[in-house]
Amino acid sequence: MKRNVNVLVIAGLAVLSTNAFASKARVQALGQDGNRGSEYIADSRNVFRNPAALNETKNYLVTEWGTAVNSDANNAPRAEGGFFREMGAFNYGLYLGNDGSMNTTRVANGFLAQDNALDLFIAGDMGVKWGARLHYAGGKDEATTAGVNKKNTAYGIGLGVVAGAIEGYANVDISDKSEGAAASGDEWKLKPSYLVGGSFTWTDYTFFASYENTKAEQKLAAANTTAKTSAIVVGAGRTMEINPTARVFGDVKVSIASSEDTTGGAAAGKTKTNTLPVTFGMEADATSWLTLRGAVSQNVFLNETKDVNGKKKTNANQTFVNAGATLNFGKLKVDGLIGTSDAARNGTVSANNGTNQGTLTTDNLLTKVAVSYWF
Repeated sequence: MKRNVNVLVIAGLAVLSTNAFASKARVQALGQDGNRGSEYIADSRNVFRNPAALNETKNYLVTEWGTAVNSDANNAPRAEGGFFREMGAFNYGLYLGNDGSMNTTRVANGFLAQDNALDLFIAGDMGVKWGARLHYAGGKDEATTAGVNKKNTAYGIGLGVVAGAIEGYANVDISDKSEGAAASGDEWKLKPSYLVGGSFTWTDYTFFASYENTKAEQKLAAANTTAKTSAIVVGAGRTMEINPTARVFGDVKVSIASSEDTTGGAAAGKTKTNTLPVTFGMEADATSWLTLRGAVSQNVFLNETKDVNGKKKTNANQTFVNAGATLNFGKLKVDGLIGTSDAARNGTVSANNGTNQGTLTTDNLLTKVAVSYWF
């Protein structure tokens, strides 16, 4: 019965297609970063990397289906969405529920994560395209743990410019602080952390680089710990228009990352990871009402981790294949990943708790569903 319903849904969405995309599902299906978009593939999700991209993708409303959770996996996505609009010489946007911060450690230790997140955008074109984003989140809990008042407050900004073939951006978490876990004196705070980067486009090629640095300090049961991460990424990507209805993508990156903690025990110290991921993807308008896409990504030559004791190890095989589709209903678009129920996020499987990996499951045809309307 479910299969028949899916067939009827797809058949009923047969209308003209336009190449307007606005979802995490699309960029993830192409092997890109679901939160920040892509360094070289055009998509409205790119405004979370460079808010100046709002000048290119505007006048739409997007809803990312999910539940009110802080995590964001394919089998348990986080609900979010926003509204973007052109207004004279400017473009503006309001987005609800976005949270790209570090949540795993503090939530496991009883701290509040970011909640009720709000992002405000403004962008314009004065010969040089510019954009800015303001992020705020806040919440409190005075009842769950007796005698402990929990609260979280977070602020961040994003700035970006596009000048012809050159673009640059900076995203800064100014403050992200959670107070109260098992006791009122417990505290988790993210020190000013940032992602800066830029790119240069030459013919069909885009060369890009970025540097990310984070530092979180935690006081829990009178024990003070610090966790640091950093990552340098340098790469190049290319978009090839095969014909008016088909596009092929490819990119190669070098990633040099490290993480360090002072938690004590065998896990304390610095870990370094060096990888060279290669990604190939394609996107084609199969019919006027259906766009299909997919990508394969794998680390090649360089895929090594050095542990806290200085011992090197080649990481296990990491070949990821994603697929997705957009169902076009005029200006209404339905995006989703196809035939998977795993726990992948941004092309990286964090836990193998799916049941339909590698299978086109028509009883669960689209996951990580997003609906957008362009006007």
